[in-house]
Amino acid sequence: MKSDSFVSVVLVVDQHTSVLPEAVAQIQRDLDLHYSDYEIVLIAQGPIRDSVSSAQVELMLKQVLSVRYIQLAASVHTDVAWAAGLENAIGDFVVLFDHTMDPISAIAEVVNTCKSGFDVVVGVATQPRTLAYRVFRAAADCVLRAVDYHLPRNATGLRCLSRRAVNAVTSTGRFHHQFYMRIQKTGYPSCAHAYEMNPGASVEKSLVRGFCDLVRLLVFNSSQPLRWMSGMGLLGSCAAFLFATYSVLIHLINGHVVQGWTTTILFMSMLFMLQFIMLAYFGEYMGRLLDDRSEQSDYSVVFEKNSGVMVNQDRVNVLGESTNPNKNLVQTGRNR
Repeated sequence: MKSDSFVSVVLVVDQHTSVLPEAVAQIQRDLDLHYSDYEIVLIAQGPIRDSVSSAQVELMLKQVLSVRYIQLAASVHTDVAWAAGLENAIGDFVVLFDHTMDPISAIAEVVNTCKSGFDVVVGVATQPRTLAYRVFRAAADCVLRAVDYHLPRNATGLRCLSRRAVNAVTSTGRFHHQFYMRIQKTGYPSCAHAYEMNPGASVEKSLVRGFCDLVRLLVFNSSQPLRWMSGMGLLGSCAAFLFATYSVLIHLINGHVVQGWTTTILFMSMLFMLQFIMLAYFGEYMGRLLDDRSEQSDYSVVFEKNSGVMVNQDRVNVLGESTNPNKNLVQTGRNR
């Protein structure tokens, strides 16, 4: 028996890939086996540069049911692209799915987990990591906990959200920044779903990428690092005052001013290091404030195209049973 929950599967796709039509067709066949109502939302980074891609899209929309193809005007950050898909999905459950890395069987698994009482389901899979990244991540975990970062380790981009979780995310203002963190901060119950990625699909995590992600998490999700920088400045000023007092006392007692030249240079270098670190963070937060004050939209849609047939023509608006044995504990949709 098919579930009567409406499931939306969101994909951020490359418009120039040749494997997209077959991948979308496989997802559609799997959805048709499990659900009466569903849609596949494709978010394509723009702009379209050749007619071959456009022809492939038109052919796919004619052959595959229930596809919505949304073309963005320009290439945007990955978080913004996923947020655009979430904002345009209309299902009772929304699955954020990477067709190049995640197995199709994971869609039904995360939806069932979501129905069991968890409004947010986070995909977790073992991924290769360099030694430098593992050492760095162990130290970074302490910092991340201070900014309320609670994503499980080895979390992937796979997500399943109930409709009320989607509404909570999209109503929080500029949720496009650090999109996955915004999902975790909805306040609804969440859990991790362990699964295996497609063979050869995982990407090794590196130190450089991990550091960039850490800085972005700190800046766009909490003002706590700003307080840390203020504390460093206070400590530096206190240390400078103590050192100045020490220099005066040495001058009055011994009368020598040449001694301690190396210590003075070292201390000045430390102060300059602290100052430049603080300036770097102040510059990041100024960029955040300017971005928050900007009236420009995070993304714009060039067009949206739909499949020739959006629903199964054989389906009628009549249920075979008065009650559905598959309870939906997150109170989303019709089978409550």
